[in-house]
Formats: sequence, structure tokens, C-alpha cells
Amino acid sequence: MVDNDRDSTIHMEDPSTFINNSYKAIVRSDTNELISIVKDSYKLVRNQELIDSLFRELATLSYAFKIDSRHSFVENAQMRLQIIFPELLLHDSQSDIAFGISLFNSYDQSLGVRCEFSGLRKICENGLVLRSMLSRFYGKHTSGFSFGLGEKLEEAKMFFPDIQERINRLEHLRVTEELVEQVSDKISKRLAEKVIEDNEIFRLSQWDLLNRITNHISHQIEPRLQNNYQQAVSKLFAI
Repeated sequence: MVDNDRDSTIHMEDPSTFINNSYKAIVRSDTNELISIVKDSYKLVRNQELIDSLFRELATLSYAFKIDSRHSFVENAQMRLQIIFPELLLHDSQSDIAFGISLFNSYDQSLGVRCEFSGLRKICENGLVLRSMLSRFYGKHTSGFSFGLGEKLEEAKMFFPDIQERINRLEHLRVTEELVEQVSDKISKRLAEKVIEDNEIFRLSQWDLLNRITNHISHQIEPRLQNNYQQAVSKLFAI
């Protein structure tokens, strides 16, 4: 199928409806459903292949792990798999926060193989992305992928004291009018209106506000849309 501004069906008598030789179609083998049209040079990394590779690496580690189904999803074009390590913990005054990783892939060129560090607060299962304090690592479809997960985890653990210090600081910092405006502008105006009242400004801690926001994202927003919000939260609260 193609789109030539008249219809989306291939007609054998009309070459203008053919896919150009420099492109190819990615189609589901079970339903014959079109997922995307990509350049012929595009190297598809199958979700199964990617996940199998990740689990082989996880099996070599000394840490227990489990899938966080609330923040995982799979659709035709994209997928996200979140793994948490229950023994690798950060803390706030009320809850443990299990360290984890989120694995992404797409079949439509919207993103390459991507792995980033994350966390899951045990109370209410709030998810967060640890973007500001930990670098992400990528694999591109054109060059294959490898995780080097054991080494990356050991590197990340070196930053745990810094992350813990940031959490402790956010627990003591008060929410300001400026911060509420930034939540509205940089994350979502509607979300800001839902999670904080005007009379709570200067009374609520920034960590409490962050947890209200991440709770809303984790429980009220579709899994496929969560990461963009989580990235914005990470950036705004510098965690």
C-alpha cells in the first residue's frame, strides 16, 4: 500500500502506486497489517531478538530483576519494556525506590534501540526517569546493538549517592509559584491544575509534588505516552 494522493492501494496497471525501489514496507506477518514505509537501508531490529539479547545479559548479572508491567507496552510501531532491580534501592522518607532500566524499540524509525535508567517508587508504583543524573546509551538500527549492561549498572551505582542527595534535597525544598508555572509550561497545564492547589504553594515539598505528578503519569496516562512526560519531569526536577 502507498499513498499517491488518490488512494492507498497498489494497482498493477498504475506504476505511480508502487513503492519506490529505495523504500520497503514493514508488515505484520500474522495480520498483514502495514506498520510503516522505510528506506531500503533501514535495518530492522525485531523486538523478540532485542528482548532475548537483553534477557541473556540479565541472566549473567548477580541482581534479581522483574518486569514492571505498568510501564511496559508493545504496539505495532513501538515498544517499551521496563525492568526493575528490587535489590538496587534508593529511598525517600516514606518508600524504597527500585532502580531499573527501560528498553525501547520501534519499527517506524521514530527511535532507535534505546535503553535508559529509571526507577519505580514502591508506594503507588510511581515510575520516573533518571535522565538528568545518568546518561543513556543507545544502539542504532543501522549498526546493530549491544548493551554492556553489567558495566553500565556498575557505572550507574557510582552515582547513587548523588541521586540520593538530590532526593533528600527535594524533600526539604518548598514548592514555589515559579515551579508550579514551570510544571504548567514544561509538562502540562492540565496536570499542574490536578496535582496542586494554590494554598499548597510554599507548604508542599518539591519531592511531594514530583510524586503527585509521577503518580498521575503512571496511573492516568497511557503507557505509550508516559515516557515523554517522565522525561520532562526528570529535566525539570533535575533528577
